[in-house]
Amino acid sequence: MSATRMMILGLVRWMQPVHGYDVRRELLSWNADKWANVQPGSIYHALRKLAEEGRLREVATEQVGARPARITYEITPKGEDEFQNLLRGLWWNIGEVVDPFFAAFSFLPALSRDEASAALRNRARSLRSVNDSLRSAMESGWMKQGRPTHVAWMWQLSIARAEGEIAWCERIADLIDAGVPYIPEEFVQMPGWKEFGTLIGENAASTGSGEGEPPSRVQRSERTKPSDAAEESSADE
Repeated sequence: MSATRMMILGLVRWMQPVHGYDVRRELLSWNADKWANVQPGSIYHALRKLAEEGRLREVATEQVGARPARITYEITPKGEDEFQNLLRGLWWNIGEVVDPFFAAFSFLPALSRDEASAALRNRARSLRSVNDSLRSAMESGWMKQGRPTHVAWMWQLSIARAEGEIAWCERIADLIDAGVPYIPEEFVQMPGWKEFGTLIGENAASTGSGEGEPPSRVQRSERTKPSDAAEESSADE
């Protein structure tokens, strides 16, 4: 939300006096809904909210026929302070990026090793394809005509981040293919971890039944989570 407010305040500041429609059109032309999580449907609401807070000023309202009224906005001194604070906060602080893949990767043992490795390599291919598209766009006339230099720098950052993830995907896929255990050897016999190892088929690999080979999946009629096993162990004590 802070990024959305900052961008709307910044655009009004640049384009004022400006209609809300033009602010929305400009943000969408930047594809801000894809890389800044600016939801198109929230832009008008944010403009009204900023006006209610005294950070924007409504300077004119136009009504053409039965069409919705078009409001023209300017930034206020209070809005200028808000913009500067948000801008510097985003520049100087590291924001937390929520990636749904992290949630999926936390359940890595639920996949077979073959599927996990294949999925990671497919992810690397997909990211590489996106990077190729970005590079092609950067070399095209679209980027070279009428785009500020720092827009290309933003794309270069996206490419660099993706290259880091590509290398990570391929490295982890290699480790999975090599049969590297998901549970560190020193944890295997610890309460809770032993049961979890059996659940995901790791114990066989950890006790020397095929070093370097992917462990086989073990079927169990009663599945015990590590946390449940640890609680049972504590109760026995």
